[in-house]
Amino acid sequence: MISSAYAATAGPAPSSGLPQFDSSVFASQMFWTVVSFLILMYLLRRYVMPAINDILDSRGKKISEDLQHAEKARHEAERLLAGYREQVERARQMTATTLEEARIEASAIRDHALEELTEELAKKRTAALEEIERARVNAMAEVREAAVEIAMLATEKLIAESVGRAKADEMVHAALGHLEQNKANLH
Repeated sequence: MISSAYAATAGPAPSSGLPQFDSSVFASQMFWTVVSFLILMYLLRRYVMPAINDILDSRGKKISEDLQHAEKARHEAERLLAGYREQVERARQMTATTLEEARIEASAIRDHALEELTEELAKKRTAALEEIERARVNAMAEVREAAVEIAMLATEKLIAESVGRAKADEMVHAALGHLEQNKANLH
């Protein structure tokens, strides 16, 4: 458009070289360059720059929101990590407490079982000693009975007949033999 206006007003073009350096049209070119630049700047400022600013603002806002979300997520992760560490520590303490309680309970059960065993053994020992004493008393009673029977038999024989020295020895040997038989029967 500019060139057609220039061609209509200027006439034939000089053939001396570059037309932009021709001093007769230089002022006109400079004017239209400045006007075109100002229109371009106006259009850029009016339509392009607000769109670019909007894009940059929305991008900055999104980045800022992302940073805020990341910061919140980091704080939440730190809070959860602290909570998990606290739970792990509580679990360790509970485990230690439970183990100590189990150890104490096992020791108490062992001591109680040992006491019961000791008492049971003492009872069995006492019962065995009582049974031995009863057996000894019964044996002594049986020996006394046997001695009484022997004495009665010897007395009956002595009373029934008059006994000489030889006969008395024979009767004592018979009574001792009878005593030995009774003793053997006891075992």
